[in-house]
Order: sequence, then structure tokens, then C-alpha cells
Amino acid sequence: MAVNPDTSHANRNALYIARSGGGKSQALGQSLPASKARVLLWDISHDHRATHFDDKRLYAKAVAAGLRSNKGFRLAYSGGVSLEDFEWWCQVVWAALDGNYDTHVVTEELSQVCAGSGKASNHAAILMNQGRKYGLIFHGTTQKPQEIAKTFYDQCEILHIGQQRGDNVRKFAKVLGLPESDIADLKKLEFWSLDEARSENPFKTQIKYKKIN
Repeated sequence: MAVNPDTSHANRNALYIARSGGGKSQALGQSLPASKARVLLWDISHDHRATHFDDKRLYAKAVAAGLRSNKGFRLAYSGGVSLEDFEWWCQVVWAALDGNYDTHVVTEELSQVCAGSGKASNHAAILMNQGRKYGLIFHGTTQKPQEIAKTFYDQCEILHIGQQRGDNVRKFAKVLGLPESDIADLKKLEFWSLDEARSENPFKTQIKYKKIN
């Protein structure tokens, strides 16, 4: 299980929310450290640069070896799509956390691994609710924000909001305290971000496309 709790770790968990093609995986990928970091990914579509595994046993073995190496690693599981598979992966991540280190944990398309909009599944909830003090820095993407568990919203301090459609324009304009037109007019790779540790006010960013896989 996770070791070396340290409650001084700041909450740096982040959600990247945009419709398909809006650039959420780009924004996430460019937020990850370039090297020497511990990065564990749930990346079924191979969106990110990492060593990918379809076999659970081999993935768990690679994670254990990475931890023993005391070096950085990028290890992605891409072998299953079910909620049960995700719960297994969350347990592997939980066992890898160490409060003496930052561990960046990436989940692509959260709506696929949420049973509903209430509480997250058991091991995902443990990871999100307790992971911060063990060095967890969570990064999650979705194009269907209404379908992800409230737990992820509650435990993510940072929001990156890209292109939206329909009711989501109104929803995130209200969340960010912006006119609806500011959300509706977003272009590809443009984001309104809210990071309350930096400012109470949202700020707009334009990122450039980079190869991240």
C-alpha cells in the first residue's frame, strides 16, 4: 500500500475538460514533467508517450521494477476498458505511491471508468481521497463531464476548460464566473483555467500542438 504520508503536499490534481478534438490530451501531456518523473497512466488509446502494457501481470511487474530503480518512469496500462480493469489499476497505483516522491497519475477519458455521477468506484475513491498526502498528482480528461463521478471534481483543485457544446457552455461559465460567450468562443487548444492556489480568477491560455506520444 501507499507509504510515507506527508500532509504538507499541496493539492495539484487537475481535470482537463473539452469536447473531442479540443486539445485536452495535448494540455495534459504538456503539463507532465519531461523526464525523471514517476508517471503511471491509464491510456487505452495510446495518447501519451510511455511504455504500454496490455498484460496486467507484466504491468505490475514493470511498476515494481520502476520503483526499485529509484529513477523516473512512464508506464501505461492499455489492456482493458472495464470498470473492474480500472479498479485493478487504481490498486496498483495506490501500492506505488510514496509520500517522499511525486507520482503523476494520468487517466484518459474518465467517463469510461465511472459508473455514474455520484461517488467514484471504491479503489478510485481511495486513490483520490487519500492520495495527495502520498505524493499523488492526478491528471484526468473527459469530453463528457456530466458522466464523471463527483469525487473527481471534489478532489481536483485545478480545472482546464476547453471547447464545449450545449449545456456544458452554461455549466462551465457558471463554474468559472465568466460570460457564456467566453466559453462558447474557445478555439481548439484554447483553455480557461482555474487554479485557486495561484489566483481566485480564471486565466486563459493558448497552447501549441506538440507530439506527446
